[in-house]
Amino acid sequence: MRRLALLLGLALLAPARAGGQSSSPSAEPSPQPAPVGDERLRKVQERRATLEREVARLRVEEKSLLGAVERLELEVRLGGERLRESQLLLQRTNAQLDATLKRSRQIEAQVEAERPLLRARARDLYKLGDVSYMRLLLSVERPADFLNGYRYVTALARRDNQRIAAFRSDLVALATTRQELETKTTEAVALRSDLQRTQRQLEADRSRKTELLTSLVEKKETNAAYVQELQDAERRLQGMIAGLGDTDVAVPAAVFKGALPWPVKGRVRIPFGLRKHPRFDTYTVQNGVEIAAPADAPATAVYDGIVVFADRFKGYGLLVVVDHGGKHHTLYGHLSAATVQPGQKVSAGDTVGLVGGGLEGPGLYFEVRFQGKPEDPLDWLKKDDR
Repeated sequence: MRRLALLLGLALLAPARAGGQSSSPSAEPSPQPAPVGDERLRKVQERRATLEREVARLRVEEKSLLGAVERLELEVRLGGERLRESQLLLQRTNAQLDATLKRSRQIEAQVEAERPLLRARARDLYKLGDVSYMRLLLSVERPADFLNGYRYVTALARRDNQRIAAFRSDLVALATTRQELETKTTEAVALRSDLQRTQRQLEADRSRKTELLTSLVEKKETNAAYVQELQDAERRLQGMIAGLGDTDVAVPAAVFKGALPWPVKGRVRIPFGLRKHPRFDTYTVQNGVEIAAPADAPATAVYDGIVVFADRFKGYGLLVVVDHGGKHHTLYGHLSAATVQPGQKVSAGDTVGLVGGGLEGPGLYFEVRFQGKPEDPLDWLKKDDR
């Protein structure tokens, strides 16, 4: 029995050392890192899908300068969302690529650590011959020790089988991980190419928008047609507001004239009233103000009221109209997104939408109307609150 115990001790020594190693990555794979910016990516994809629907709708509508300006603005915004989506997808793929590479290196290290131990074990079994486990068992000197010897030999055989199975599993995991690494690398290369194409398309859309806006300013015929379309849009808007009901409020907005908060922080880029064209000696009427503000900044209600309109309106882009009672309305135009719905109650400071693009860059178009007629918003807003 002493001979058997000695042989088994030597035979089991290598498995004991292997057991001290870290567990096989194939048995317990390293946890994947959480995808990068999943929530951000979801929101970008939602905005991109919404813009795609709006652009498609505008492309089939009656052709007009107002429609062309709005469509180009939406296409520029759509290009920006596509660019952000490509950047986030590339960022996530690179993170997955790094994690896969790390896992591959861990498995490679485990395989290389196991190879010499398996070679040593194979040599020990080779020295014992083809019937190595049986020879160990038959080396028992006393019949009374046969049962213990059987247990030792069974444990040894089980340990050897587990060692070989784990090694084979590691090899399979290594091959799978290398294939995954190759796939992720291909994805990353494709995403980089897509990112570059999206950047070029965005620049082309911006150039087309600039050319159109320049023609509206510099070409007399185009400018006259555009002004006529703006006047037609104003008549439609005035008719819509006149058809809206009146909301009952506890305190009329007129009480706070000159003290209302600004809908967004920024300078007035286009003022209220008549504007003379510097080249054609013509005049246009500006029924509100355009406030320069960062794209997607929150546009907030200036007073309590009820949302009576939240949709696209030709000439004003995505428009929100809030009824403050007493035939007072405020209008928030050229939004990139509306965050309210018709019938919804809002309080002063509540977000009604996000700043989009005006004629001269990102900004909010804002109007104040009493009995359907526009009034200078600067007469209603705080003088020192911009």
